[in-house]
Amino acid sequence: MGIIHGKDIKILNSGGTALIAAAKSCTIHRHADSEEVASASDQDHKHYIAGRKGWSIDLQYFVSTDGVSLEEGTMYNIQVAIGSGVTWEGQALCTDCDITGTMGNLSQGSIKLLGSGPLAPPTT
Repeated sequence: MGIIHGKDIKILNSGGTALIAAAKSCTIHRHADSEEVASASDQDHKHYIAGRKGWSIDLQYFVSTDGVSLEEGTMYNIQVAIGSGVTWEGQALCTDCDITGTMGNLSQGSIKLLGSGPLAPPTT
């Protein structure tokens, strides 16, 4: 098993080009809801089963003169690639776009993508 470096994770549009050209970091969140259930043999403790699954992606990038290529309130077809291979595909809603400019530093931006449906390997 090899080590995956942050620079090797890329978030691409459905055409295979980077959504953010100067991404400096990317966090992929995958989660499942939990649903409380009753237990016939144990009423004193809570018991859970797995519920619905979801995912989101946070991108941080350096702002360039080209501007931000994503717009909040827009749905995107994306690919998550590690190295040169596509790992997952899915649809995501851009929910937040932030730009921070601090005197003496490079301007930075962040974008949040909320998954709609599965984030899964491509179907052939």
